[in-house]
Amino acid sequence: MTPSLDRIAWVTFLILVPLLWASGFRLFIRSTFPAAKKIGWSLFLVLVGLAVGALLPLPGIRNRFALLLLALPLLAIVDIQLAKSNRTFLFWFRACAFEVCTVFGVAALTRFLLDLR
Repeated sequence: MTPSLDRIAWVTFLILVPLLWASGFRLFIRSTFPAAKKIGWSLFLVLVGLAVGALLPLPGIRNRFALLLLALPLLAIVDIQLAKSNRTFLFWFRACAFEVCTVFGVAALTRFLLDLR
């Protein structure tokens, strides 16, 4: 990857992760799930992110995030079919975005901290 494309990829990653995460987080907080379920699911996503961050270098994390970002609309459609609810595409897109961004945000932070040592 050329240096300019690399910079564009990082800027995209650093802008999209917080924006998509915040949108999905608001949805997650307002959901009707019991608090214990919300905490458990959040901890699971963080643990997956820690594992990914321990295994992959930062560019690998960013590149895999980009692939899943492209797949988010498909993931939302799959959720619509699986859930059989009257939730909209945008609802499931935001839900998937929260999960993907939590995992990859934690992974990037983990890898960054590991690389500081």
